[in-house]
Amino acid sequence: MDNFFKEAVSTIKTSGTITPSSKFLIRNCLKDIDFNTVNTIVEFGSGDGCVTAEILARKKSTTNFYSFELNEKFYNHCTERFGEVDGFHLVHGSAYEFDQILERDGIKHVDYFICSLPLTFLDKSDVDGMIDKVQQYMKPNGMFIQYLYSLSRYRFFKRRFDKVALKMTLLNVPPAIVYRCTNDEQ
Repeated sequence: MDNFFKEAVSTIKTSGTITPSSKFLIRNCLKDIDFNTVNTIVEFGSGDGCVTAEILARKKSTTNFYSFELNEKFYNHCTERFGEVDGFHLVHGSAYEFDQILERDGIKHVDYFICSLPLTFLDKSDVDGMIDKVQQYMKPNGMFIQYLYSLSRYRFFKRRFDKVALKMTLLNVPPAIVYRCTNDEQ
């Protein structure tokens, strides 16, 4: 997207960054996903589509992939960039309402959630509600993957998930921390 910087800066509280994710951050986010066995992936925050593109390149045609983008310019960019792809559902709307879309489509469980939302800037009650829904939909052995630019949400994730693993990605501007959150088998 030619004007990513301008759009990201003007919407920093919802975009959370001023540069697209590096290939190193994308690789770090997706490294634990076995794309051969995944049924459903949900992405919160398509942005310019850099993570979205890599998921689309790796997923099976039978995998349901939902990507939510609230920013109209980013949504339009991703619509033009990706067009029609089997199993891909680009949603122009809030990630907080992902459950309504999944329910509409009869999706009961999600293997992986990938989130780039700037949780530090968002309302705590909204984030709590979203994580409640994530946990209702996340399959046993599923994972919530979040990348942020600080450790500010570590204690929050430790309270909400059974296990939280951290991995730093230095080769990104700014350097990012990938949180991998899982629950014990149910």
